Amino acid sequence: MAISERQYNMSSGAITARDHHGEQAEHILIVDDDVVCVQTLHAVVKDLGTVAFTTRATEVLSLAKRLKPSVVLLDISMPDRDGYQLCADLKSCPETQDAAIIFITSNGDVDHELKAFEVGASDFVPKPFNIQLVRARVQVQLALRREQRRLWSTQRDLADVIKNVPGHITFWDSDLRCQLCSDQDGRWFGVPPGGFAGAPVRAVLAEELAHSVHTLLERLLHQAGRDKSPADASIALSYRATDGSKRHIHASAVLRLDAKNAWGALLLLTDVTAVSAAEAALGEERERAQVILSSIGDSVIATDALGRITYMNPVAETMTEWAMEDALGQPIESVMPLRSHGEEVTLQNPIRIALVQQRTVGMALDTLLVTRNGHRVPVEDSASPIRDAEGNIVGAVIVFHDVSETRAMAIKMTHLAQHDQLTDLPNRLLLADRISQAMRSAVAAHGSLALMILDLDHFKFVNDSHGHHIGDLILRTVADRLTATFSSDATVSRQGGDEFMILLPEIQSPEQARLLAQAAIDGVSSTIIIEGTDFHVGCSVGISVYPDDALTREDLMRHADSALYRAKSDGRNRYSFHSASIEHMLMQRSRTGKTLRAAIDNGRVEVHYQPQVEVPSLRVDTVEALVRLRDESGELIAPSEFIAYAEETGLIVALGRAVLLDACKQIKNARALGHNLHVAINVSIVQFAQPDYLESLCELCAAHGVNPECIELEITEGQLMRDADNMKHLLDRLRQHGFRVALDDFGTGYSSLAYLSQLPVDVLKIDKSFVSQLATSHQSVSIASAIIQLGKSLQMGLIAEGVETQGQVDQLLGMGCNTMQGYFYSKPMAADALLVWLEQRKQTQPSV
Repeated sequence: MAISERQYNMSSGAITARDHHGEQAEHILIVDDDVVCVQTLHAVVKDLGTVAFTTRATEVLSLAKRLKPSVVLLDISMPDRDGYQLCADLKSCPETQDAAIIFITSNGDVDHELKAFEVGASDFVPKPFNIQLVRARVQVQLALRREQRRLWSTQRDLADVIKNVPGHITFWDSDLRCQLCSDQDGRWFGVPPGGFAGAPVRAVLAEELAHSVHTLLERLLHQAGRDKSPADASIALSYRATDGSKRHIHASAVLRLDAKNAWGALLLLTDVTAVSAAEAALGEERERAQVILSSIGDSVIATDALGRITYMNPVAETMTEWAMEDALGQPIESVMPLRSHGEEVTLQNPIRIALVQQRTVGMALDTLLVTRNGHRVPVEDSASPIRDAEGNIVGAVIVFHDVSETRAMAIKMTHLAQHDQLTDLPNRLLLADRISQAMRSAVAAHGSLALMILDLDHFKFVNDSHGHHIGDLILRTVADRLTATFSSDATVSRQGGDEFMILLPEIQSPEQARLLAQAAIDGVSSTIIIEGTDFHVGCSVGISVYPDDALTREDLMRHADSALYRAKSDGRNRYSFHSASIEHMLMQRSRTGKTLRAAIDNGRVEVHYQPQVEVPSLRVDTVEALVRLRDESGELIAPSEFIAYAEETGLIVALGRAVLLDACKQIKNARALGHNLHVAINVSIVQFAQPDYLESLCELCAAHGVNPECIELEITEGQLMRDADNMKHLLDRLRQHGFRVALDDFGTGYSSLAYLSQLPVDVLKIDKSFVSQLATSHQSVSIASAIIQLGKSLQMGLIAEGVETQGQVDQLLGMGCNTMQGYFYSKPMAADALLVWLEQRKQTQPSV
């Protein structure tokens, strides 16, 4: 629309417009002192951008600095300063120098045009105006400025890219001199800014690197000269940096025409040291993973998402009998077909389940792998899906192993848990199960069964004298003989030690069990030859019959054990059936135990004393303490009954203490009557095994004022030989404290002579079994004589036990044994009777 002159009465102003894209329009500045010209020009360009105007020359520069116009329509004939001067001012100012100056003039001669171009004008608009021409020229200049800005922006972006690209960019002309370098800071090779400009390759790069780059560029330029076409090339380089580190470089070069229109090369150097290190580490990791997969004992097979094999480790190749190169790409079922054990039903491979259900899957039990050559191998496995970084399933892996040995070991362990390790016979656990089964069958069939307990006679003697190795061989031989004696439906088991049990699941009568028991005794008693030595081992058998003797498994076993006890009591090497009398005997043993405990707890243990007489002088210095126990009726219980029980239950320790207490009491009583009495006390191996035995012995003597020299401790050869070295150490300590040591029942042992000279023993006691046969056995005489001579040579005291006749006294005196103990002189007597006896002897034999 037209703008009235009144609207331009201001010296300057601005009208804002936007382009048709809605963006901020270009700035156009109109400078003319003629308001009509301003109005006309405004009408022409008002829709091309933001239009500003001024009629004063003095405002032009400040207004232009503020607006930064793209186009300035400038009248040459301006008061104060003409257009040429204003144009020069605008072009010399950094903020306005890029504006396009279009002169408005009515003078169109060549001199004015040349002068205008000299000061920086871009175009002319002659007066009077051609509106279309003015508009077109403004549009051209605006378009040029827009393109110029885009070019500048592109150049800035390119410069930023080149500056920040993780590489070193250079351009080398046909003479291989650098015309462009992106490294403005000298970060890459330590070359200062501008140092690459015009420099040859060898002047700016390290020698090792320069040689490789120069060769690359020369080859590329030579190829361009030969083929007359651009080419490119790339190589990997390594060099030693100035800091001593080894750097890896990737060099890429492409031909480009240089300023002389000759072929040059644009070179990009990329530092791939970190990438090379990462690739090396990845390679090492892959190699390590390969080594691990190749080294583990399990088979590993990997597949893609379709279940086709992509990898097999060597163990998998061996198990499946497939080479990996043959298996690659094959479906998992072809290489790893699975069957169920026994039924041979085809099973789905866990790989398929893992891929479909996207979870870890274990193989079914009793699975067989069918190898390439048709072998069946029992295996266990698990399969899992393989996921990529985004969690997508890209395949699956299955890990499996041969469980043949594991299953065999499980079977073996089950067997070991139910069988004796030495003889491989069923043990107590398996026997108990078979007894229960046999009893159920007997109930159903209204039949009978028998259980035998077989125990070897005196096996401990053989084991101790010949060693456990020989003992084990004998037990194996006995096991073989028993297995051969009984039919296959019988169960022959070893319960431990030298005890065997035989279950006869079906018997027609007790007579059948009796015959088989005798056959077992005969078989075991036959001579056993071990390593050239003959052994004769007898056995005793106890028999219990179901349902006659017991109705439960526990009672059946217990009654068989009581029958065994009877067989041993009756002389061994025989069999015995369960009976009420044996049950009564066991009950009596239990009552004996109760009586013993009560006697110890209530201080009712009796101690009798038997004198040891020095025959030539009839002097009595020592008596042997012998423990006695009475039942509820006051009758004495045989020591053989309660001593063994006391040792088995550990009561022997308390019983021995009670005997020692009584002995100390009698020593003090005798001392009060003028008798220097010594007491010999039998000591069990159980007592010696107490860690504080010596200390408690010394404390007890000290508490009752008894000198340890008055106490003589008697041990047997059997006790001594169980652990001779430790016993020697203990006996040494006992003697150091003043106690005397006697070796009881000497001559009945079998290896003590080898140790006797080294043992701290004061007295040898000749066993009564030799003394009783002096008149009838030349062998007993020889043994007794040898013992006496041995004792004398070792300067030990000698005592003969069990002396009952004058003839025995005479023989022993003739051999050189002067001290004797036995019924010939006195039976064991109570403590009160002993003191009376000593007093009587003192009165009748005042010289003693």
